[in-house]
Amino acid sequence: MDKIGKMFQAKIQSDLAHLDIDRSFYPLLLIESGNGITQQELASKLLCDKVQVVRIVDYLSSNGYVERLQNPVDRRKYELTITDKARKVLPDIKKTLENATSVATNGLSESQVNELQNMLVIIERNLLSDKHMKAGAGSPD
Repeated sequence: MDKIGKMFQAKIQSDLAHLDIDRSFYPLLLIESGNGITQQELASKLLCDKVQVVRIVDYLSSNGYVERLQNPVDRRKYELTITDKARKVLPDIKKTLENATSVATNGLSESQVNELQNMLVIIERNLLSDKHMKAGAGSPD
């Protein structure tokens, strides 16, 4: 399955090569949907540590896609928000993800695609409930 994931990611990167970001498309989508998500919340959603998230956010920020805004209630926290530049490219990113999914599932019936999605949900649930994942021993790379 690792090979399939890498191939899928390579297709997305190739199709979005005209953008000035690389491999941070999914975190950008999470930030967009999070409405003021914190770096800690983003780390939790990505199943990675704070250091990796800081690198991702720094990268997206330096390229003008994300801003850190100080939380008015808790000044120790910063909320992540997308910029106008990100808003302009997000439709292209979403369309590219849909197209890559369409290419990947070409030849499968709608019921097979639904069954695949159901199986992946079960696999994700199994991995999230695993004691090693809960303890932070696993990192999806």
